[in-house]
Amino acid sequence: MEQVNQPSPYFIKRTARVEQGTIDLNEFAVVDDQVHPLREYWLTIKRHRWLIVMTALAILACAMLYLFTRIPLYTAEATVLIERKAPQILKVQDTRADSIDSGDYNNEFYKTQYEILRSPALAERVIREEGLQNLPLFGGKADKADSQKGLVANLKDGLKERVKGFVPDKPKVNAPPPDPATAGKRLAGSYLSKLHISPVGGTSLVKVRFTTPDPALSARLANAHANSYVRYGVDLRSQTNEEASEFLKQRLTELKERVEQSETALNSYRKDKGIISVDEKENVVIDRLLDLNRSLTKAEAERIGLEAQMHSIHGRNYDEVPLVRDSLVIGGLKGELAKSEADYASLAKEFKAGYPPLDNLKVRMEETRRRLQAEIQNEVKRIEVTYTAAKNNETGLRATMEDQKKTTLNLKDAAVQYAMLAREVDMNKQLYDGVLQRLKEIGVAAEIRSSNIYLMGKAEPPGGPSYPDKNGILLRGLFLGLLMGVGLAFLFDQLDNTIKSPEEAERFIQLPTLGVVPDFALLTGTRTGYVSKLVNSAKAELPAPTRDEDRPSVLDHHPLSLVAEAYRSLRSSLLLSQAGGPPHTMLMTSATRGEGKTTTLVNTAIVFSQLGIRVLVIDADLRRPRCHMLLKMENTAGLADVLAGQIGMEEAIRPTQAENLFLISAGTIPPNPAELLGSRKMHELLQQLREQFEFIFIDSSPVMAVSDAVFLSTMVEGTLMVVNRRTPKPLVRKTRTRLSTPHTKILGVLLNRVDVRAGEYGSYYAHYYEYYPHDLDLSDGPPAAFGNGNGALSHRVNRHSPATPEPAARKQRSNGLPAGFIDSVGSKLAEAMGPMATLVLDDHILALGESSESFPEAKIEELTKLVSEEILDDSLRVRFEKQMSKEIQKLGEL
Repeated sequence: MEQVNQPSPYFIKRTARVEQGTIDLNEFAVVDDQVHPLREYWLTIKRHRWLIVMTALAILACAMLYLFTRIPLYTAEATVLIERKAPQILKVQDTRADSIDSGDYNNEFYKTQYEILRSPALAERVIREEGLQNLPLFGGKADKADSQKGLVANLKDGLKERVKGFVPDKPKVNAPPPDPATAGKRLAGSYLSKLHISPVGGTSLVKVRFTTPDPALSARLANAHANSYVRYGVDLRSQTNEEASEFLKQRLTELKERVEQSETALNSYRKDKGIISVDEKENVVIDRLLDLNRSLTKAEAERIGLEAQMHSIHGRNYDEVPLVRDSLVIGGLKGELAKSEADYASLAKEFKAGYPPLDNLKVRMEETRRRLQAEIQNEVKRIEVTYTAAKNNETGLRATMEDQKKTTLNLKDAAVQYAMLAREVDMNKQLYDGVLQRLKEIGVAAEIRSSNIYLMGKAEPPGGPSYPDKNGILLRGLFLGLLMGVGLAFLFDQLDNTIKSPEEAERFIQLPTLGVVPDFALLTGTRTGYVSKLVNSAKAELPAPTRDEDRPSVLDHHPLSLVAEAYRSLRSSLLLSQAGGPPHTMLMTSATRGEGKTTTLVNTAIVFSQLGIRVLVIDADLRRPRCHMLLKMENTAGLADVLAGQIGMEEAIRPTQAENLFLISAGTIPPNPAELLGSRKMHELLQQLREQFEFIFIDSSPVMAVSDAVFLSTMVEGTLMVVNRRTPKPLVRKTRTRLSTPHTKILGVLLNRVDVRAGEYGSYYAHYYEYYPHDLDLSDGPPAAFGNGNGALSHRVNRHSPATPEPAARKQRSNGLPAGFIDSVGSKLAEAMGPMATLVLDDHILALGESSESFPEAKIEELTKLVSEEILDDSLRVRFEKQMSKEIQKLGEL
């Protein structure tokens, strides 16, 4: 069964102005303002806020229960200073002192000390000194009931005592005696579990903390552990000194024997080699070797130079030989030869062979050449002799040097062996002296019981428990609860397969949302102010209907109620759904039954009829007709009878209680509804009715049930899908797909029974209704202009209709506005906007908290600005503003 739902305030999002022309809103499936993901997250949290709150409270309650069942623990703290080195009273290095001061070594040192503080050995030492093995906290037997047990432990003990009487005792088995080593480890483990070592960053201080249920015991054990660690360091240092002393005594005896052996070996080697002083003999041999090396180098250089001249001589490049090139005799002969050749060449140009002076010059030239060659050969022979001598000298020096090298190496070998033996003697002596000195130092240091560990601060009994951390646990519990609640909210939101908001509808089915009708049954709780009056009035006017004919319509509500406002919002959306004029024949359908399409259609038709225009409702749901029930009429002969030819069209049209609203009921239920609705006669009937009525609203069967709505969608100018908030998304998408035929124009979607508490709309109610007068009395039900509550409707005036008489209230204005001024504004606005001007003007007057009968002159400029923004065409808007400016100026003059 369909439910009557209370409507929503405005949800229409106005797009930017465009040039005048044809606009199809189906092209704008997504609204201008895209929802930011962060806003979607916030809306999800807001929808499931009670789940989040309850989850957080549940986790917080668990945290409180946990705190209630915990045993309070007290932590005492002692402070210990750990130095890298112990103070040196004497200039004696301790056996445990180390000269390494690098950062890595310091880190290792302190880490070692921290591990010693946590070591089982130190724990066992404290246990023995303090006699902790007898305490119940560490496994000992209690002499009386432990008063520190928590509630849960006491309940367990009480339950065990009660169960003992019903369970027979098991025969005792002689268990083996406990192993002392195992018991000691278990006791040390229990002790260490209550100990916490915490270094203080950037310092050499360490905090020794001990936690027990007894504050005095915690302070006692923290001090005992710190003192034991200090004594442990002193004892360890003394023990180390004693062990080092014993070790050094043994080494001293061994080193003494080694010194004697090495000295004996050195003396024997010296006798065998006849070495008195190795250093002096070695210096003489080395000097001789150096002299030979210098001589050999000089001879080798001389030989290399002569060898280069020999290469030039063999190549007959005598000019490159220094002795030939620098010889004065050879130079003179070369000059004389050059002069003779020049003279000969000069005479040869003028005279022929046989000329005596020319022949004499030729003979002289030949003689000069012979003398020059002879002189060159003499120089060459001298060079060859010198080269042979230099080569022989080099060979001799090289042989002598090789012999000297052998002598030097032999001496070196002997010196090396001698030095090794001598060095071994020195090393053994040094080791012996060092060990002897260290042994004496350790003996002195052992008598001084110093330590590098100090107790800087004793532990005092704590004034309050350290566990449980009530504030921390409660805060963490609250944070965890909120985190889990948010996680569950997003999980449930993802599992929710329905459409919850206009933005989601537009993204999912790619259609604009023309209206949102909230589910007022969910708007419970305390409201204050005028919004409380409106909501409570709307809820009071909505008794739970038991039959379809009992369902209330817009006629049964106050004109300022949420019901009336919602359908006026839908009316505005339909009138503004496309440029060039609204659709005049509209089909309203849904995916399945029970989504509220019939109620929506009837209420929409009523608010359209209140504009003073003729409106027709056609109940084309020939399977389950309901329009007549909502209008409190009988289902007599109707649409099926007209299509079957039983009656004429005029006989089927019947007036309703609402003025200007007419109904064609379904009539007789036919066996073949689809054939009748898809017939040509149905199409012709709509054409005829279009000539008589301004708007025609058609109800049909659900889309997914039968194909009636698909046929009808091709015959109308626009189709509106009604979607319930509980309808699954896949079903809505399938409905959209079935209606997507070439001849179907889907205007958009109406979301019905939306839970506005969880979305972004709840706060809008208070914001929107601040415009209404706060002294309006809603207790008497709807005014006469909208009906008397029993279905009787008084005359509804369309103030812009010339056939409608002007009421008396319009002629006399208490605020001084001339009679008919608002009418003139509406007329000018109609020239710019068309038939929806009346609706736009009414809505903005209502939004300003005024009425058209008593609109104040002070707000006329604000009203002009608001309505001018609704004019899409820029030129028409400018003309309207100029006209209104003149009218306002005239008002000022009056």
